[in-house]
Amino acid sequence: MIGQHNQDDRSVDRAASRSMLFGGAELRGYAVPNRSLGPRNNLAAGRTRLANRLLQVLLLVVLLFSEVSAAAQPRLPVRMRLEPLSIRGRSGSPIAVRIKLEYNAAQMLQGDLVLEIYNSFYSKGDLMATIRYDGIVLQGTDYIFNTVLPPIEHSYQKQYLIVGWYETDTQRIPLTADPELIDPPEPHEILSIGSYERATLICSVSGHSDYQKASHNRLFLNKALSLDNYSPVPDSRKSQRRSGPGSLESQKVHNYSVSWDVFNLPEDPLHLCCFDIVLLADGALSRLEELQLKALTTWVEAGGSLCVLADDNRLTGQHVQFLQAMFRTDESPDLHFALADDNTLLVICDEYEPVINRYCGLGRITLLPNVTDMSARLTGAELGGVVGHLWKLRSDSPVFQGQKWQPRDLKSLLQQRGYEQKQDSNGFYAEPKGGAQRLNNRRQRFKKLDELAMHFDLSYELQPKGSPLASVSETALLPEGVEMVPTYVIAMLLIAYVVTIGPVDYLVLGYFKARKYTWLLFPLVTAAFTALTVSIAHRYMASTDTGGAISIVDVTDDGRPVRRTDLQMHFYASQTTLSEAVSQSFVVPGQMLIATNMRYGGPQGPRATSTGVHYSGRFPQAYNIEHDLRQWEPQLVRSMTLAPESGDVLQIPWNDASLVTTDAGRQELLQHLQNAAPDGASVAAIVLHKDKRFTVGGGGFLFSPSVIKRGENWVEADVRMRRYERTPGPELKAIGLLESACRTGTRDFFSLVSQVSPQGSASLEDLPIMDPTDANQWLLMVAVKGIANHTTVYRRLYRVNDSPENTAL
Repeated sequence: MIGQHNQDDRSVDRAASRSMLFGGAELRGYAVPNRSLGPRNNLAAGRTRLANRLLQVLLLVVLLFSEVSAAAQPRLPVRMRLEPLSIRGRSGSPIAVRIKLEYNAAQMLQGDLVLEIYNSFYSKGDLMATIRYDGIVLQGTDYIFNTVLPPIEHSYQKQYLIVGWYETDTQRIPLTADPELIDPPEPHEILSIGSYERATLICSVSGHSDYQKASHNRLFLNKALSLDNYSPVPDSRKSQRRSGPGSLESQKVHNYSVSWDVFNLPEDPLHLCCFDIVLLADGALSRLEELQLKALTTWVEAGGSLCVLADDNRLTGQHVQFLQAMFRTDESPDLHFALADDNTLLVICDEYEPVINRYCGLGRITLLPNVTDMSARLTGAELGGVVGHLWKLRSDSPVFQGQKWQPRDLKSLLQQRGYEQKQDSNGFYAEPKGGAQRLNNRRQRFKKLDELAMHFDLSYELQPKGSPLASVSETALLPEGVEMVPTYVIAMLLIAYVVTIGPVDYLVLGYFKARKYTWLLFPLVTAAFTALTVSIAHRYMASTDTGGAISIVDVTDDGRPVRRTDLQMHFYASQTTLSEAVSQSFVVPGQMLIATNMRYGGPQGPRATSTGVHYSGRFPQAYNIEHDLRQWEPQLVRSMTLAPESGDVLQIPWNDASLVTTDAGRQELLQHLQNAAPDGASVAAIVLHKDKRFTVGGGGFLFSPSVIKRGENWVEADVRMRRYERTPGPELKAIGLLESACRTGTRDFFSLVSQVSPQGSASLEDLPIMDPTDANQWLLMVAVKGIANHTTVYRRLYRVNDSPENTAL
C-alpha cells in the first residue's frame, strides 16, 4: 500500500510538472505505466517512458527556438495601413485612398513615404509607378492623410499591389502588410477595374455624423441614379462570367456607390476625378466649406456631374450663392434661389417642387426637391431624365423616357461607313457601296455576325477603349524626317549577311586555301554588318527634334479655360531620363493602340509604352515626374489640368453663338481670328453640328476639306499600301482631333453617352464633349500652329435653342 501510494504520488507529480511545463495544457496519451503488470509489460512501459521523454525534449527545443526567433525578429518602428475609400473605382480614373502611418515613439522621425504600384504581380516588370511623398514627420502619434493614386493603366487581374517604404537618412523601413514578412515585404492589395469592365462610381455625401446610415431618400438615390438599371444585358453575376472582348462582362455597366462624410470631401478638384457623379444629400450642402464649394465648381465646369438634394436647414448665404452660380440664375429669369427664414432653400419658379436640370460649363447639375419620399416623387420618365442628364447620355437615348437602352444596329453603322451588310451560304460579309474595292476589307466571310462586327471594330463592348487621337499621335507627333527603316532595306541587309558568311566565305577562303580562318572571318563580318545596320538605323531615325505636342484647351464664358489636356511626344535617339516639375495636374504615360488600321484594324488593345513613371513631392498638387525613356521608342505623355491659367487664349468674342451658327457669322469669325492670331502663327477653325462640318475661311492648315479627305483615305487604306505612301502627319492630326471631340459611328460606351466626367487617363476617354444627336449643340474648334510642331486647339461648346441649319462641309 505504501509502495502504491508512493507510485501514485510520483504520477501526480509528473502530471503536474508536465502541466506547468506546457502552460497548463493537458497532454493526452501519456499514461503512467503500472509496474505490477509483469516483465513484458514493464518493457513496453519503459519504451513508452523513453518516447515520452524524447517528445518532451523535442517540444522544448521547438518552444525555445520560437521564443528566440520572436526575440530576434526586429520590431518595425513604423506601420502603414492603406485603405481604399471606395470598394472599386471607375474606369480609367484615379483611386482615392487613405494612408495611416502608425508611430508611437516619442523620438521625432523625419523621412519620405515611398509607394511602389504594381500591376497584379510583385515583380520588376509589373512596376507601373512610384510615388514619393517628401518630408513626412512622425512623432508620438499616427499620421493620417487622404490622397489619390494616379490614373494609370488598368489591372489585368483586377488588383494593384502596393509596396510601401519609409525612408530616412539612415534607414529604409519596409511598410509591409504582414509584420512577419519583411524581406521581401508583403504588398498591400487594392481591388481595381479589369481591362474588359466598364465601371462607374457615385460618391454619396452625407452631412450626418453617422454617414454610413443613409436616409430613405439618399438610399433610394444611390440605387436609382445607377446607369446599369437601364442596361439591356442581364446581370453577369447570375450568368457564367467570362473575361475578354465580347464577353457578358464587357457589355454591362458595373455601378458602385460609396458613402462619404462631408468633411472627407476633398478641397482639390483633381481628387473629385475619382467619381462620375457626386450626390449631396442628408444635409451635406450646408456643411460644405468655401474650398470644397470651389473644388466642386471647378470640377463640374470641367465636365463633372453634381446632384443636390437640398434637405438642409442650416444653409448660409454662400451656399445659396453657390447654387445661383452653378444654375446660372442670372441668365434664367424663371428661376431664382433665396434663403428662407428657417435657413432652408427657397426655390422660386413656375413649378411646385421642381426637378431642375442645368448645364454648367462642360458639366451637368441637378437640383432635387426636398420631399418626404423621393421614391414616390421621382419615377418613370422624370427619373430617366435625371439619369440621362447626369450621365450625359446622347439625346436620342430611350433612358430619357425611363426605358432601357439598346445596342446600335450594326447594319446602319456599316452603311454610314460606306458598306452594305450581306449574307450568303458562306456567311456574313460587307460589300462596299457602288462596287468599290478596298484592299483591307475584301469580301471576307464570317460565320457569325459578331465576327463581322469585330472585324470592323464595331463589337458591342462597353469597356474603355483608346481615343482616336491616341491612335494617331504616335505617327502624327513623331519628329519630322524620322521614319522606320524600310522592310526592303532590312531584307537586303539580311540577304547580304547570309551570302557573305555562306557562299562567299566558302568560295573565297577555299580559293586561297585558307578555310582555317573561317572562325576569324565570321565574327569580323558579323561586327561589320552590325555597325552598318546601326548606321542605317541612325540615318532613318535620328533627329535633333524630340517630337511634337498637342494642347487642347476647353473654354467657356469669355474664353475662360476650364480644362487643358496636353499630349507630348518624346522620341530620343538614346536612352535617357526625362524630368519635369508639375503642379495641379495629372501626368501619366500615354498608351498607343495595337492596330494595323486605326478604324478597321479589328480589336484594339492598349500598349503601355513606359517602363514606369516616378512621382516625387506632393502628388498631385506639386511634384516632379521622371520618365525612363528607351532608345527609339516613342513615348506619349498625357497631362490634364483643371481651371488652367488663361494667358494664351485667343481674344475673340467667345460668347457670341451667332459666330458659329450662321454663314455670315462664320465670315465675321474669320476676321476675328485673323486679328487675334499671334505674329507668325497659322490659324485654322471648324464648326461641328450633329453630323455636319462647317469650315471657317476654308479650314486653314488643319481643317480644310482636302486635308480631312486625305486623312480619311489614309486611315481607310490597306496597311500594305501605306508603306509606299508618305505618312500624313497633319492629316492624321485633324482626323484624331475631330473624332476625339465628337464620337460617332461606334457601338462602344460612346454609343450611349456623349462624354464622361474628367479622369485624366491615358486612354483620353474624357476628350469628347459634343453630343452628335443634339440639334442644339454647336462645337467651335480653333487650332493655332506654333513653333516646334506644337498645335494648340481651343474648343468652345455652344447650346443654342432653335438654331438655323446651314450649308455644311
